[in-house]
Amino acid sequence: MLPIITKTKRRARAANLSQFFLMGLLFSTLVSRFPALKELYGLSIAELGFIPFAMSAGSLIATPICVFLSAKYGSRKVGMFCYLQTLSLCLFVLMPEKYMLFGVAVLYGALMELSDIAMNANSIIVEQAYKRPILGMFHSFFYFGMALGAVISIVTMQIGLSVTVHYVVMSVVAFIWFAINHVYYLKETPAKSAANQKFKILLPRGVLLLIAFVAFCGRIVEGSISDWSTVYMKNVISLEENFSPIGLMVYSLFIASGRLFSDTIRRRFTENQILLGCGIITSAGIAVMICGVNAFAAIAGLFISGIGLSCFVPVIYSLAGNRKDVNPGLGIAMVNTISGTGFLFGPSVIGFIAEHYSLRVSFAYVLLISLIMTALIIILKKHNEQAILV
Repeated sequence: MLPIITKTKRRARAANLSQFFLMGLLFSTLVSRFPALKELYGLSIAELGFIPFAMSAGSLIATPICVFLSAKYGSRKVGMFCYLQTLSLCLFVLMPEKYMLFGVAVLYGALMELSDIAMNANSIIVEQAYKRPILGMFHSFFYFGMALGAVISIVTMQIGLSVTVHYVVMSVVAFIWFAINHVYYLKETPAKSAANQKFKILLPRGVLLLIAFVAFCGRIVEGSISDWSTVYMKNVISLEENFSPIGLMVYSLFIASGRLFSDTIRRRFTENQILLGCGIITSAGIAVMICGVNAFAAIAGLFISGIGLSCFVPVIYSLAGNRKDVNPGLGIAMVNTISGTGFLFGPSVIGFIAEHYSLRVSFAYVLLISLIMTALIIILKKHNEQAILV
């Protein structure tokens, strides 16, 4: 019979894996039906681009709140906001006017940020309990969930299921799913200094600030690909709407597969080396996607980008969450204070550029950001190497 501590941490790992999968499934469900939302509310492509912008704004608003709540109450209690997030998904298809849709997007983005930081912070606590790198496995399940969400969306469109029914059903299923998962979250003891802490905005400093800007660029790239790949496949590659989520599915599968091996990679290479490889490979994938003239080339670009980004987030969150001067939730939330704005300058800018030029041109902007990210990683790498020498 397993000791109670072993059973507890194994259940916590299973719950966190399941939670990452659920969050990926929810996100993919939302973005893979963006073309249907566009038709439902009669949105222009610029107005459609404002939905991820509003979600990012909500995420940004919630980040300092999450910093405060994470420091004072810990990730398990902050995770309770996921109940509201699951229910708010169905609001996207229940608004009487299209302009109310953007208010829903702000709310959903805020709740998603609170859920995301709590989930990642708890996964770091589980990783610390196992005393070996396992964070990449958690993040791989997020993208496996995204891949399944894309497949489900393809099936629902094939059988003629409306986006309204699709969102409402997924909202109910996700609520029950989270209720089961949350029971097994590990508890952490917040620092005593945070017990009577008053609300204030905490910003990262020093190396943590540089990590935040690397993460900022990564969020722009990852958010742009996730939010716009389905529309790109439909409008640029001219796939039928029923099959347009296939690009998102391929991207998700390969980023998930890469993250399955990211923990092994983290044991064999330094975090600086891994991040640099992420930047170079991701840039190459986006370039292939832009230059491609058919579905095969676009999918190949998404595949390469997925491999490139596969180790990025686990390494960033590990750097932010394993600092000795802050608890995991606080470290991640402080980095997200800066990096969270990446979604403001990613998917929304894509829509603006596409409205005036084309989606293919707008992805050149994503390539530029990817190159800037690579340059910042080189600076971070040199800084860390100098710190070791000192």
